Amino acid sequence: MVEIRIPYPLWERWREALLGRRDVESKAFLLARALEAGGSVFLLAREVIPVPDEAYEERSAGAVVVRREFVRELLIRCALDGLSLIEAHTHPWSQRVRFSGIDARSNPRKFRATAVLGPPFRHAALVFGGDESFQGELWDPEAERAVPVQRIKIIGPGLEIRYGTDQAEPEGTARREIYDRQIRALGEAGQRLLAGCTVGLVGAGGLGSMIAQALALLGVGRLILVDPDVLEPSNASRVVGIRARDAQQGRLKVTALAEGLRRLAPHPLQVEALPYPVNDPRAWEALLQADVLIGAVDSAAARAFLNRLAVATLTPYLDGGVGIRAAEGRMQAGGGQVRVVRPGAGFCLMCLDEEAWERSVEEMDAERRAAQAARGYIRGEPIPHPQVVFLNGVVAHLLAWEFVKLVTGVAPVVPYVYYDLMAQRVFAPEGAAPRPGCLACSPEGWLAGGWDVLGEEGRSARPGAEGEGEGNGPDPTQPT
Repeated sequence: MVEIRIPYPLWERWREALLGRRDVESKAFLLARALEAGGSVFLLAREVIPVPDEAYEERSAGAVVVRREFVRELLIRCALDGLSLIEAHTHPWSQRVRFSGIDARSNPRKFRATAVLGPPFRHAALVFGGDESFQGELWDPEAERAVPVQRIKIIGPGLEIRYGTDQAEPEGTARREIYDRQIRALGEAGQRLLAGCTVGLVGAGGLGSMIAQALALLGVGRLILVDPDVLEPSNASRVVGIRARDAQQGRLKVTALAEGLRRLAPHPLQVEALPYPVNDPRAWEALLQADVLIGAVDSAAARAFLNRLAVATLTPYLDGGVGIRAAEGRMQAGGGQVRVVRPGAGFCLMCLDEEAWERSVEEMDAERRAAQAARGYIRGEPIPHPQVVFLNGVVAHLLAWEFVKLVTGVAPVVPYVYYDLMAQRVFAPEGAAPRPGCLACSPEGWLAGGWDVLGEEGRSARPGAEGEGEGNGPDPTQPT
């Protein structure tokens, strides 16, 4: 698969540069970071480069040619910065657009001319029609041929996926006899979007298992479960989808949960169970294939890493957490929160509390970090926290609702939701907004930075993935 990921503000800029004029063909370039995993190529948009009038050698209703000097400067920049080049032009009169005969002859010549740059450089060409349809191809240097660009993923108020005119959209599962009541609420198109969605869920404990259960019942087509932990007897009262003997035998959480989900799902469900810490390269390469990331983790370091992974790979991320404060068997406070990170189109977790995320990793000496890494945690001693299944259920389903809104567009996403258990109140805390110059999600920071921004810090800090999101990091009993 070849996929282009682009934040909504960049998409609007690219769209305006290409289709701002409909009387002549136009051209615009996209500089992107290329990531490859599992035989797929993901092009992460970083910058739109419109073509100024003076850089056109020819421009008419039937042809467009850009001066070589302009393209040469872009290629030099790609070589220096380790970026890839996506060039796009328009056939503004076309519907369900396809490459012309001229395009079919010129694209391979251009691809072969730039092949000398070699990896990580990749070269793609797209054509857009007046109806915003597109066709695209990427040069495969090993096979020495062009392969189709299947889809463009736009991360904005929601998650929009557009398929090329030569690509068939997944049919998904919208079986009326199973999902009749749900289709009445979300529509058949919404149900198909859920069925075609791949979700990467990190954390298979009490909260994570309830989120997984909701996704399976909603009809999500594929789940990637990540958690290195094994079940303990105390998990039997909170982790749904497992059997009592699973906890007694100390089975891997992801393995037991995957089996339970396959029994539960009313449709064929693909489940991949990965017993790795989230920052293990095997985990993040698998999670790169996800359309949406969901975190149900119990440490600040795990949240910080997931936040970084989301902005680095342009993947929407829903973060869930719960917590209870109690003394002598009486609850004093409790609650949970759901936060929706839309990289390049909204806040990230570091925008809300940069210092907390940095402290989660930086304030530890090497000996303490190594000791915690050995167990899968990074901060503080792992002590039992008070938990109850009904709180997990409320927050899991608040998160599931935001997920449905993000994927189907059935209603606007509320990017920050807080639940006060004691007052039985749900509200959106104020002040959750992108912070200019944020180290994580600004264009000058880690946004669309790919694997490079995960670095050695990510490889050495092994954030635990199990749990209900309690304890280390922001206090889930109070909104950040």
